[in-house]
Amino acid sequence: MIAIFLGSTLEYLAARTIGTVWRGGEYDVRGRWASSYNYRSRGAAHVGEQVMQFHQVGRSVYAKNIGGTSPHRHFLKLKIDGSYLTGDWRNMARNANHYGVVQLRITADGTEMIGKWIGFDSSSSIQANNWKLTRQ
Repeated sequence: MIAIFLGSTLEYLAARTIGTVWRGGEYDVRGRWASSYNYRSRGAAHVGEQVMQFHQVGRSVYAKNIGGTSPHRHFLKLKIDGSYLTGDWRNMARNANHYGVVQLRITADGTEMIGKWIGFDSSSSIQANNWKLTRQ
């Protein structure tokens, strides 16, 4: 777990540094995005809302939670292919063991990313639902 966290943190820091000068690709997703995602917990439907900071190096994209009302603290590691971002997510909150994959489609005007996530929760149950990000 420590290696995963440190590896993710080092990749994020490198993207934050290098990404300011090297974007690459058709879409520039760097910056702050309002994140809204649906999930179930203890049998009830919830909407998680957070602010995420995106960094981009070429086709590689890294994002992490920097605020919001959600109890989750997500870290995303994605690749851009055309107007799609595909990759994995991890909840970095204390005592959390949530992780999975996500695919988002960037709207033509570049102001939204809309898609689906799938992943495991703490009890190893599989969940899937919607995820939307809006550029701030």
